[in-house]
Amino acid sequence: MDSTMKAVDDSKTALRRLIEEQTRLQNPPLTPELRFWGADDYAEIWSATEDRLEALGLPPPFWAFAWPGGQALARHLLDHAEIAQGKRVLAIAAGAGLEAIAAAKSGAALVVA
Repeated sequence: MDSTMKAVDDSKTALRRLIEEQTRLQNPPLTPELRFWGADDYAEIWSATEDRLEALGLPPPFWAFAWPGGQALARHLLDHAEIAQGKRVLAIAAGAGLEAIAAAKSGAALVVA
């Protein structure tokens, strides 16, 4: 295994360890029918990322939070499935990706997040 592949494997292992230690499977308040691995303590996971993962070049854990805007959009998609049904959906910079999950549950033909 070359050094690049080893670095990628190390990054994946470090990220998985962070997720297991700092998050739990939860249901966001506005979309209780959706589940994601989220952090309860913003400061703790942010600090853990800076301290342990920055050296591996991993970004801050925007994915660990059910951002209010993302929850609102996900709620709208779940309540109005016809918006995404049968369509291709691209979710860019979606944080936890709740919008993408909601689009998939609403019957989108393809979801890329």
